[in-house]
Amino acid sequence: MAIRRLTYRLDEEPGSGTVRLIPVPPPASSPASSPASSPESSPAAEPGVQRQVLEWVQLAIGAEYGRGRGGDGGGLSFSRLPDGGSLLCATAEAGPGVEAVHVTGPDTARFSEDWPITQWEPDEAPPTAGAGRSDGDGDGGEGEGEGGGEGHQLPAPGGRFGRAALIAFARAHEPRVAPFLADVRRLFADPAGRQLVVAEESPDTVAQWIALACASLPTAYVPSLTFSTRAADPARAPQHIVGIGPDADFDRFDATVLDHLYRVHDGLDGPGSPPLTDTWATWTARLWTAGEPPRPPDGGPDGRGDPFAPGPLVPRLLRAGLLTGAELTGLDGDPLRAAVDTLVTALADGTAEPDALTAVCRDVHAHDPAAAAPLALALARHRLTAAHPDRLTGELTAIRADLPLDAATERALRGEFGGDADDALRRALREPVGTWAEPLRLALAVGADDGRRLGAAVDRLAQALRDPTGSGCAPAAAVLDEVGHADLTRRVLERLCADVHERRLDRLKELAASPQGDWLRRNLDDGSPLPLRLADAAVRWGGDPGGLRGVELFTKLTEVLPGRRVTDAATLSHMWWLVWRSGAPDPAELPWVARTCTVRLLIDAKLGVRMTGLLKSPERVDRELVAFARDMLHERHLTMSERATAELVVLARDLADHRVPVPKGLRRVKVLQHDAAPLGVTVRCGVSRLVALALTRTDAQTVARHAFGHLVAAGPELLDPYRSFMLDEDKRRQLDHELPLRPDEISAYYYLWRPRDRSDIKHDWRRVADELLHEILAPVVVRLDARSLDEATDFVARTQGVKGVQRWNAWRHGLREG
Repeated sequence: MAIRRLTYRLDEEPGSGTVRLIPVPPPASSPASSPASSPESSPAAEPGVQRQVLEWVQLAIGAEYGRGRGGDGGGLSFSRLPDGGSLLCATAEAGPGVEAVHVTGPDTARFSEDWPITQWEPDEAPPTAGAGRSDGDGDGGEGEGEGGGEGHQLPAPGGRFGRAALIAFARAHEPRVAPFLADVRRLFADPAGRQLVVAEESPDTVAQWIALACASLPTAYVPSLTFSTRAADPARAPQHIVGIGPDADFDRFDATVLDHLYRVHDGLDGPGSPPLTDTWATWTARLWTAGEPPRPPDGGPDGRGDPFAPGPLVPRLLRAGLLTGAELTGLDGDPLRAAVDTLVTALADGTAEPDALTAVCRDVHAHDPAAAAPLALALARHRLTAAHPDRLTGELTAIRADLPLDAATERALRGEFGGDADDALRRALREPVGTWAEPLRLALAVGADDGRRLGAAVDRLAQALRDPTGSGCAPAAAVLDEVGHADLTRRVLERLCADVHERRLDRLKELAASPQGDWLRRNLDDGSPLPLRLADAAVRWGGDPGGLRGVELFTKLTEVLPGRRVTDAATLSHMWWLVWRSGAPDPAELPWVARTCTVRLLIDAKLGVRMTGLLKSPERVDRELVAFARDMLHERHLTMSERATAELVVLARDLADHRVPVPKGLRRVKVLQHDAAPLGVTVRCGVSRLVALALTRTDAQTVARHAFGHLVAAGPELLDPYRSFMLDEDKRRQLDHELPLRPDEISAYYYLWRPRDRSDIKHDWRRVADELLHEILAPVVVRLDARSLDEATDFVARTQGVKGVQRWNAWRHGLREG
């Protein structure tokens, strides 16, 4: 590696006035060259190299001196050269002159990491080589070596660019820090991006901006940042960051310049470019202005990770109270996971407060549960490791309340802390129930053995509670109270009601009536198993001699049900057993039970045989009763009368729905009415109504041939609904439309309804037939044309003979005369 220190003065050419750099030769007392930079190994001794370095110096500072004279004070620039070397140039603060340091050789990159830029960090050690003129009065010359005088103009460690000075500078320029750092970062994200132009009154202020950037960037990026603290013509400046003053040849108000050509940060009251920020820049700026400077990571542009990831800043921000968990959720994906990993590391090395991280963990979990999981696990481990063994249970309970633990985290904790709890519970299950409280509490806290032994404990506790007279019932309730774990108690109550049957319902009632009934009621809520709540309610409302009984108790129990309605067969079976056991309601209560529970539900609950009384005395004969009767036909324990009644109801419905032909059905109806006697009024009237409906829906010829005798001998129970069905408006409209086209039907209806003098014709039939003849058939016959009338008369002659025709004609003529 070669280090060349060069001094130049500015001179004007005679006549043209062109300003040029004139090398100042080194004095005779110049220090000897080091072996690494001897003339034999150094190209500086060659005139061609000297000219090349002069051109580079001219290019590096040309933008500053292009106007003909020096600037308005000392300036500093740093450039990377085509040969891989570096060039640092400082203009003299007094008098026209330039000092330059040219570094070349295979170790240039390493050397640049130490000097000159990171000299601005006061915590860093001084560089191995000074940067200054070879003599103390500024009259040095060109030379090579590693030594240097004390009068140099270049920055030195611990000077004006120390951290304290940069903190003060950042606070003084707080609104501009984050946008500036965001643009500095973009210099490396987009190598072809726009240069930064910093407009300030003094080059020193620009230098402070550059120092702030260098102190914030990842260390591997710092040697690549080139800059010039003062340029009269920024267009000629090749550096990343270019400082300008008020008189620079640069239009700070041109929209094209501000939006497309440069990124301008204007400290001279100009508009500057539209500010752009990102999370890394915002959080880094926040640390500077809070007096907590960031510590840049060592990562660099090597493709491994993102050195600008904001995650490493998070612990420092949290510790200084500069960041909330809600702000952290502004990150997503890899940046968020990297930030969480940093927090986990900070927790492990003690640089972050657990309480603050707990709040952050909850916020992150609400945003991204998977990203929060590692932090939740780390916090839980931290607290459990620090907890006293006797307080492990309480700490675990508190952790579950404080931290969002997913299933994987729970398993991890169980694997680390659950072994002892598992062993303790295994031993406890061999002892009396009353000794289980503490082992249960610990096992529940850590989820020992994935819950297998907890399941065994739940079974044993439920078994003890099912025997209220046994020695284990009271201890079991006491242990559950002492543990105070709602989920465990819920599991025990559910186990109590598992595979519930009649004997188990009795045990539940005994438990509710025992001294442990108070414990039971304290732990019952709307989510508790329904059989248990019904058993408790049956004890409270029907237990003492003056309690509710029968339908009153059944009605009261419905208050326990959702919607106060019985909607499933299992619940109906439980309620029935609690109220009537193997008995049945009083006959007068049967219709109410059927209406409340529905007949279908009674059949599904296999309670139909206890409702057979409903067949004899229902509230009405409807489709629900028919369905009940149809299902009851499969019961083997019906009496002959009950079976005949069920069959009669079903047959009547099938007749009305044309599933059974009228001739066969009417014969069977007579038999079943005899076998079912005595029939209640409701069943008798309901069956007759269905038979009447069947006759109304059957063609008149079939009724005339097979049902005439049934009609003329019937009473009001059949004839009144028959009359109503025939006079129904829809039925009359149908007959008005169809009968003129059906002379056979006209003849059949006339046969049914004409007056007769026979002694077996009842008065009820005479009344109904006469009304139907005049209300339905007469209006149709009056409107018949001659042809239809002749056809109807022919049918009357064929079916009723000559006398029938005579009566038919007499009736017709009477209609015309009337």
